Amino acid sequence: MAKRTSIPKKVKEVLREEVGFGCPVRNCGNPYLEYHHFDPPVHIKPHNDPHGMIALCAQHHKKADGSAYTNEQLHAFKKNKVNSKYVKGNLEWLRQDMLSVVGGNLYYETPVPVQIDGHKLVSFKRDSDGYQRLSVNMLSLMPEERLIIDENSWENIGSPTDLRSPPQGKELEVRYSNGDYLYLRFFEVATAEKLKAKYAIADTSDFNFPLTVVEINFAIGGTNIDFSHSGSQVMGLNVSASVVSHCGVGFSIETGINWLQNPKWKLEQKYEIEDSNVIRVSFGK
Repeated sequence: MAKRTSIPKKVKEVLREEVGFGCPVRNCGNPYLEYHHFDPPVHIKPHNDPHGMIALCAQHHKKADGSAYTNEQLHAFKKNKVNSKYVKGNLEWLRQDMLSVVGGNLYYETPVPVQIDGHKLVSFKRDSDGYQRLSVNMLSLMPEERLIIDENSWENIGSPTDLRSPPQGKELEVRYSNGDYLYLRFFEVATAEKLKAKYAIADTSDFNFPLTVVEINFAIGGTNIDFSHSGSQVMGLNVSASVVSHCGVGFSIETGINWLQNPKWKLEQKYEIEDSNVIRVSFGK
């Protein structure tokens, strides 16, 4: 499993740009990337020299760790500018306006679709080329490592019972033994009629088509916080669906729970609760 490293942010940026912001392995292009040391491997000489490193998706990073590719192949991947153009061309759906669907709630052009106790569980940020970059910070009652993605960069994974992120990055699914779960699915909706038919929306006048929809389903084990495509449940309370446009934060709740994930390296950033419709839930304290 991938572990946190002290790779400088600038090195990550160089490696990501080098491969065109998607996994350079043929026919992949997954935009969610890790960083592989291969020339030399870190067990031979610890380093963060970008000339001997490459950005790969989680699956192909695992294969590289298992010596599936020679150093010559990995250096060729780094120089494959044709594949970089292919990757960017196939990620054009990330340039479109985005509609986040969270348990039946719809948030249009909302950079933080889900926030709990000030923690941005799922958020997006456009880069200088207009592509959306995904950040994830899973929460847990367990003092164990959980998934963290920082602007499409895999920072932490832990020990999931299942992890799936197919080529092109249009799906991301991770599940842990205690019931912590996250599933993201991206797809394009070309017309207002198709969007109305799928989500029973009456008014789509604010939307620009085609747009990218991301369905966000997640659960936090032991809390009864459960967001599915059919509805949202927070500690046994059903939350009715709504449509919100151009809001900084979409679905936000305050629970007062002492979250225990990632005990080995707590994020130093202090999360600030942004303006939003906050659901305050009492836990009988």
